[in-house]
Amino acid sequence: MDLIMSNTHSYGSTTALAAYTPTADRGQRLRRGGTMYHRPCHVGAIGRHRHPLIIGTAALSLLATALPSSAFAAASTGASAVGSPQRHFAQRPLFARGGASTDRSDIARNTDSDGEEDNTRKHARAPPSPAVSPFSRPVRRVAVVGGTHGNEYTGVWCIKAIERQREIHEAATRQQRTSAANDDDDDDGIVNIFERFPSLEIETLLANPVAYMENKRFVDVDLNREFSAEKLRKVPVFEAADEEECDLRTEFCSDGNVDAGEVLATLPHEAVRAREIDTLLGPKFTEEGGGEDIAPQHDDPATCVVIDLHTTTANMGISLIIPEGDALMSAAAAYVLDKCRRKYGVDGAQCLMHALPKRRDRMNLSSCGRHGFTIEVGPTPQGVIRHDAVEKTEVAMRALLEFLHLRNLELEEHQQQQPKGDDGNDASSSPILDNLNELYPGGIVPCYRSAPAMRPGELSGKISWPADPANPNFPAVMVHKSLQDRDFHPIRAGDPLFVRLDGTVVPYDGSHGEEVHLVFVNEGGYYYASSGTGIGVAVTSRFDFRTGWFVVDSDDEDGAVEEVVVEEKDSYE
Repeated sequence: MDLIMSNTHSYGSTTALAAYTPTADRGQRLRRGGTMYHRPCHVGAIGRHRHPLIIGTAALSLLATALPSSAFAAASTGASAVGSPQRHFAQRPLFARGGASTDRSDIARNTDSDGEEDNTRKHARAPPSPAVSPFSRPVRRVAVVGGTHGNEYTGVWCIKAIERQREIHEAATRQQRTSAANDDDDDDGIVNIFERFPSLEIETLLANPVAYMENKRFVDVDLNREFSAEKLRKVPVFEAADEEECDLRTEFCSDGNVDAGEVLATLPHEAVRAREIDTLLGPKFTEEGGGEDIAPQHDDPATCVVIDLHTTTANMGISLIIPEGDALMSAAAAYVLDKCRRKYGVDGAQCLMHALPKRRDRMNLSSCGRHGFTIEVGPTPQGVIRHDAVEKTEVAMRALLEFLHLRNLELEEHQQQQPKGDDGNDASSSPILDNLNELYPGGIVPCYRSAPAMRPGELSGKISWPADPANPNFPAVMVHKSLQDRDFHPIRAGDPLFVRLDGTVVPYDGSHGEEVHLVFVNEGGYYYASSGTGIGVAVTSRFDFRTGWFVVDSDDEDGAVEEVVVEEKDSYE
């Protein structure tokens, strides 16, 4: 599971080297014998490639093809130091809430409680105007990732099932026959995504094969915290091993790399693996590693959308996690949320948005692609495959793929109707988006907003607990029984939070706001110091799926928002 909160790690004195070498045509780079293959995410048919090793480490399952279809199926029918208590930093604004309701009954519905026009809603910050609308370019290459945390077996099962579907589809294609079609509305039937969504080139990636084989969350550090510019650039680039002797998708390829061995031995396993993944799915940064904001025309990773599949031991149901400011993923989340709630009820699926509008500021794996989307399903134990968890994950994943595919079909039809010379950028109107406008009046989608980071290296904040002096992964307090399995429910200052060894109750001190909602409650992955110990914090909010930005209510003309500010202090000792 993952709320995307990171602590920092030091990788010794390794010198950060330039990550990538630009070429005259960045859209056609090939790393074979020293040159990295790269094709921008919107370019068609990539096919399967044997990717050589860039920096030597774990085996990779990264497979590509372009295949199959469906019609629009009516969406309308890191922690603190080991053992230390939580530290709050003075004058650090937390939530920009602006009067947003914290009543869970409001967020469970797609409409406002007052039913009035949206005249007072304003963006929490002025959204930039993109040079090209995110709705005007097709999505081609999609990577479905499992095993980012090696003991979360649901995602691994799902990508193995995808590869089995690929085999079946390709066998049927070779024999020039078509598999029986499934009804679009039959989510319980056997679905072959290559037949359903032919406009998408769907690949799979086993993110951390070594941890997966050992049934561990990670080997050295949390892989989903290793994709910042600072961390990626600490890993040098070395020449690849001989492709004829080593296939990165299935084998270890670092053993024979004599030049890399000494340097790689000083780095965490996941740091090297992150660089490998970024090379294949990205790159996320240009040669200088993104020291300045990267212009959209220069930020063209190989993968359009990275879908990262996670599970959690917490009672989170289906949780769709997206970053603020990504309009395409916001619209996709709105579509998937509706699909999941129709099947599992309004409490069966939620959307959690991180206030991280700049892709370069995100440290999670899915940020390697142009767009990132994380699906969390729980509760399910670590190292266990549950049929219901797999089914919920696949329902959400298929709904996301369906949205992307149907939007591609609309863009293709739109382009065919364009007069010659029209660049087709004005493609924001579509039946799918119009349908979403009907489902979510004014384009406003209910969600939860994660707490902003409060410590260096974090992507989102938590209420951390102190660790046992003898074991940094063993909490010195336990979560109070009144909170167990009550993810997304509110907690107010003074309510029970933790229980000490002597049985005394530690109340919530209001440090994140008088009333907040807890997420990933007692999550097993958050017992690890490397992942950041504690409980996730969020507030109810809303976003505009047309822009991807949070909206707030305000009575003043400037749209000023209320900021909750915490004072520097130690708590929960």
